[in-house]
Amino acid sequence: MDTEFVTYCEHIEHEFFRLKGQRGTLSPADFARTRAWFESGIHLEAVLEGLDSAFRTQSAGRDRDAEEVNSLAFCESFVEQAMTRRRAL
Repeated sequence: MDTEFVTYCEHIEHEFFRLKGQRGTLSPADFARTRAWFESGIHLEAVLEGLDSAFRTQSAGRDRDAEEVNSLAFCESFVEQAMTRRRAL
């Protein structure tokens, strides 16, 4: 397996579960999502920024209909927004 991808995935997994406040490992679907982000060239910094934004938004109650952040699928639009901002710089 590509060590660059493994490092990318480990950083995302660590940050996701740090923000959740618990230990865990990525689900197969979340692992596949990290691979898609990696293969699409989504920078790690954009993913981490997106995760942070997703958790802050959910905890601030701005998205009251949203459930707890249980997967990277919830974070995807935040990651895309972070990547778009980074490309605009």
